[in-house]
Amino acid sequence: MSASNRNRPLRVIAVGGAGSMGRWAVRTIARLGSASVLTVADLDLERARRVAESVGAPCRAVRLDATESAQLRAAFADHDVVVNTMGPFATFARPILEAAVESGCHYLDINDDWQPTLDAFDLDGQARRRELHVVVGLGGSPGVTNLCAAYGASKLDTVHELHTGWKLSGATIVDEPGFPAPAASAAVEHWLHQCSQPVRAWVDGAAGWVEPVEEVELAFPGLGKVKGYTMGHPEPVTLPRRYPGLRSSLNLQSGPAWLLEYLREVSTRFAAGEFDLRTGAAMLADPPRGDAPAERSPLPVEWSLAIGEKNGLPCRVAVYPKAFHPAKMGGNTGIPLAVGVELLRRGELLDTGVHAPETAIDPRTFFDLLAPLTEPGLRGADDLLAVVEETG
Repeated sequence: MSASNRNRPLRVIAVGGAGSMGRWAVRTIARLGSASVLTVADLDLERARRVAESVGAPCRAVRLDATESAQLRAAFADHDVVVNTMGPFATFARPILEAAVESGCHYLDINDDWQPTLDAFDLDGQARRRELHVVVGLGGSPGVTNLCAAYGASKLDTVHELHTGWKLSGATIVDEPGFPAPAASAAVEHWLHQCSQPVRAWVDGAAGWVEPVEEVELAFPGLGKVKGYTMGHPEPVTLPRRYPGLRSSLNLQSGPAWLLEYLREVSTRFAAGEFDLRTGAAMLADPPRGDAPAERSPLPVEWSLAIGEKNGLPCRVAVYPKAFHPAKMGGNTGIPLAVGVELLRRGELLDTGVHAPETAIDPRTFFDLLAPLTEPGLRGADDLLAVVEETG
């Protein structure tokens, strides 16, 4: 963005803006004063109107069918920025991004699928020629986790491994008056899909594959030995682009062992064709707990672990937020996306072209903006982030 346009409120259109994550992005963009026009675009026009009316100026609502390319281009006209929270991203990310770039719009999303993340980089040259900023995967995980990883990596002289993760208890949709959460959301369908096929990751210094829901043990600073379970996510395919010398990078989910075992069972049966995606998602949304023990994972809600060397000694650095939003996945995903829009308005995104968060955003700048938006509001990155180092 040119210097003459910095700090000018943007004309923003939020695709899927009436959804569970989109609503929090819209509310926060308005709260930060990032937009002069804020269009809530959704297939459900009545729902979009309720969001726009509840937020007030500068919101307006439009009906948008994201499967219609002509509608996308018409809707994006007269906007500066497309904000995309429309899943599943395997279906919608590429056409919405292409329409945004062809319409001359900057673009940010919460894409949490590794394959469309890689596909987005195909448009890097086109975005650069048009001097457009494109940031994919700016939510909780990916997003906050990527920037925690970059912050942790900056504490090391040499980085050998970068791992990220998230806790199942934080990946829930909170009901809101007038906006009830579905029993089996698109997020649960995505969860099942990414746990029922081999996972793209960074293994032995190169792109490779690992099995989903495989138990991984880590030495986590301040916690000791912990367990996570493999999950298909963008972080392991984007962090090696920023840190090409990495030996390993995984994204790990954590939670009660009984629930992860049930996930493995359902995923295996879905992969074998015993039932369709919707049926499997409904099973995961209502798991049969039975007499399972009330165990909890000690891992934080969202976290990163950087492993390498510092001052000639082995060193591990864990970085994670200490505060979140009470809306859980809705707020913890939509609010970071809105922070990205505000950074764009201020001219503080680092480069044009297609980027994951770690190559587009300075972590400290991001967390300084995010901290006051948590509950309770904090002053800045130093208050928000736990940074725990172990040497030797």
